[in-house]
Amino acid sequence: MQPISTAVSPDTATASDRAFAALSGLAERLACAAKSSAMTDVVAADLTFSQFRTLMELGTRGTALSVHELAEAVDLSVAAAGRVVDKLVGLGFTDRREDPTDRRVKRVSLTESGHAFVTQAADARQDVLRDLVHRLPDDLAGALADAVEPILNGEIDYFAPPFPTES
Repeated sequence: MQPISTAVSPDTATASDRAFAALSGLAERLACAAKSSAMTDVVAADLTFSQFRTLMELGTRGTALSVHELAEAVDLSVAAAGRVVDKLVGLGFTDRREDPTDRRVKRVSLTESGHAFVTQAADARQDVLRDLVHRLPDDLAGALADAVEPILNGEIDYFAPPFPTES
């Protein structure tokens, strides 16, 4: 792998510049590895990208969505979303039922197979990260945890307004 390059010279880079470049590069590599893993699942299940996105959206929401809501969420026309749902119903990943309050509206939800597929895809992303940290020497893994935990534990209140601005 190529080393991560920064936009500034290593001689003039601040600690923040270096941390940004390192985190950005790490996030990019993790995203690529996770996408590669996800695409393996997509190919194995013979899904299109739109079908995969639809399954992930339903899994994220955790509730049945109308075809119209689903179309909006995955940026498809209602007709295209309907075709995606038809295929996913045929594959056994989703089911489609009338809305109990409006029979004109069809609600789409994951079946047990759909939930299993979404869970497997999420687990694959976790596996990519788990593999990375298990390959780190103990001292680096500890240093990484020491750097990130204060942010996650709220000890550094970065996420409270006002957000930092560029200087």
